[in-house]
Amino acid sequence: MFGKKKENEEESLSKELQKKISENLVVLDHISKVYSNGLEAVHDFSLEIKKGDFVVLVGPSGCGKSTTLRMLAGLEDITAGSLYISGKKANKAEPRERGVSMVFQSYALYPHMSVKENMTFGLDKLDKKEIERRIHYASSILGLDEYLDRKPSALSGGQCQRVALGRAIVRESPIFLLDEPLSNLDAKLRVQMRSEIIKLHEQLKNTIVYVTHDQIEAMTMASKLVIMNKGVIQQIGTPKEIYENPANSFVAAFIGSPAMNIIKANLHGDSFSLEDGQEIKLHSKVDIKGFYAKEKETVQKEKEYSESKVKEYENVPKRKRDESVSALLEVNKKKIIDLTNELERVSEEEKKNDMDVLLGLRPEDISLKEIKGFSFHAQLETKELLGADYQLRFVVGSSSFIVNASLNDAMPLEINKTYSLYLPYDSLSIFDYVSGNRII
Repeated sequence: MFGKKKENEEESLSKELQKKISENLVVLDHISKVYSNGLEAVHDFSLEIKKGDFVVLVGPSGCGKSTTLRMLAGLEDITAGSLYISGKKANKAEPRERGVSMVFQSYALYPHMSVKENMTFGLDKLDKKEIERRIHYASSILGLDEYLDRKPSALSGGQCQRVALGRAIVRESPIFLLDEPLSNLDAKLRVQMRSEIIKLHEQLKNTIVYVTHDQIEAMTMASKLVIMNKGVIQQIGTPKEIYENPANSFVAAFIGSPAMNIIKANLHGDSFSLEDGQEIKLHSKVDIKGFYAKEKETVQKEKEYSESKVKEYENVPKRKRDESVSALLEVNKKKIIDLTNELERVSEEEKKNDMDVLLGLRPEDISLKEIKGFSFHAQLETKELLGADYQLRFVVGSSSFIVNASLNDAMPLEINKTYSLYLPYDSLSIFDYVSGNRII
């Protein structure tokens, strides 16, 4: 597929990795991207993508999602790790050899060309009948038949985005890569285009890797969701799995509209205390020492991995070290220091009988009416009418949080007054205050 002699490396691959490569269309195995200035944009990224998956990479600006997509497309060199497409290693393969089509945020249309010319650009090797077939197929799916002779300047933003998608469709690539394709559109048009892309995926049955910073887009479109922050994967799963069981406080606070509320507290045995001194009883005692023992094990493994990488890069003779190897060496040396400090912290925390935590409360789970579960008091800070419902902001200590309430329940409430709130027993999430990792 890639027009290059197959590397003799299969024997060196683990059976687990060989299995992943055989079962998936795309495998990213411990991919990293480090620039010559020492900036690590992506760290140890591993992901399997099956044929027909709709994978969405989501996270805040600068989290490394677009860089990951560009490495997959061949527009960015891979510093470390391996990329496999259709069973073959593709680290050095040219973009046109990878079987991918990319749709950019900026549309990237040629202004002097018609819609038809833009869509067929680069298909010169195909005969005219085949080109016409592909054009007709793509334009009929995207509703572009009447615009084929127009220039991009005569199109709306949504129509330009359709043309960009059409250009990907006519190439009949098995993999579509979409880099924030809807970010330039207004809110109404974004909703419309989301539906069209989902419909397109259902029709074509192709594989889509989609990058966005908009978590609503991510939740509504993805069959597999990858949450990223600071170049690191935070969690992989279906939107439902991630929403219901966030792996850490970052994911909890990022996913959802509104997102999960995060409140500071101190956990001690079978109860926790809020900042203002309120005590809330749990159903059972939390194994604090057990949690930190697992944390210690995880950190130790990460440290050992970084140490093995340092040895690997130090074994490369200095005369043969390029900028990327030197950068990777320094990055991993810094990681070892950070992980050593984290091990010391966790070891100290393990000795205690209490721990500072973050409580995760979904706005829709908190009730103004008495129900079976936890109860606590909070002061009403603001009321915001949103259609037929209210969004209420309460405060406890230094923590503020949102409660969704019906018109009838919220109307009688007064600003700056304290009210009782209720939460079902099974709806509470607890995270470590420092690492953010989920405890229960």
